[in-house]
Amino acid sequence: MSILPDNVLHSPEYRILGTKMEEHDLHFQVEAPVPVACEECRVEGEFVRFGKRDVAYRDLPIHGKRVTLWVVRRRYTCRACGRTFRPALPEMVDDHRMTRRLYSHVEKEAFNHPYAYVADTTGLDEKTVREIFKKKAEFLAAWHRFETPHCLGIDELYLNRRYRCILTNLEERTLLDLLPGRQQDAVTKRLMSMTERDKVEIVSMDMWKPYLRAVQAVLPQARIVVDKFHVVRMANEALEKVRKGLRKELTANQRRTLKGDRKILLKRAHDVSDRERLIMETWTGGLPSAAVSLRAQGTVLPHLGLCHPARC
Repeated sequence: MSILPDNVLHSPEYRILGTKMEEHDLHFQVEAPVPVACEECRVEGEFVRFGKRDVAYRDLPIHGKRVTLWVVRRRYTCRACGRTFRPALPEMVDDHRMTRRLYSHVEKEAFNHPYAYVADTTGLDEKTVREIFKKKAEFLAAWHRFETPHCLGIDELYLNRRYRCILTNLEERTLLDLLPGRQQDAVTKRLMSMTERDKVEIVSMDMWKPYLRAVQAVLPQARIVVDKFHVVRMANEALEKVRKGLRKELTANQRRTLKGDRKILLKRAHDVSDRERLIMETWTGGLPSAAVSLRAQGTVLPHLGLCHPARC
């Protein structure tokens, strides 16, 4: 092993004896600090060396390379009490054979990246990363206090091939809970478990009936608001149904004239070109049913901060 400056690891108490570089890994042989006193009787200067061994500890990656510290750990015999001891290393987590700074790094990274990615970049086993994450999550769960929100959001997330109900605090923009499913009994049970649920004033959700029934049963005082995304989607679906029905009555030449009309109907006003406006006028001028549908949609969109290109 070659010699490197002792400060390359930013651990001044450990002296680097040598290093070895591989394609994806860096290995450092380092010597642990000499103890000041016997760890049994606390007498200073009355111990002698009594064997040694190299112990591997993982450390923070350097320049994208995984780092292993081969720590020379010595044993000592105390002449005062006759006990043999190996000094503790406060900078190391012996249970996982890694430095404390790497342990903290894994705690943070496991919340933001897959276990396999964290394991590959640090040189740890994926099972070890999972255990560290689990301990941290249990610690946070034990100390975290969920406050009942004034504005509750209920939606679903498609995860692992199934829909799951997700509860959020809309004012704080934070996640409250992610349920295993979205069935009415599961949602009802979770809402019942909320403390001070009478504080909930507004519930924003889609038009999924199990959500509606659960909220009406558990939070009767709350105002139910259908979120903007689902209102716009339903308005667009209704307009699309009318558009398809009308196109069946058109000739081939008329259909060619209105080519790409579906995309135009979904555009915002500032994105519509002059040619596309002409197509919209063809719809509203020559097809009364389309004009009625657009007017109906237009009564909804302005209240949502939106505007249809045919009327802007």
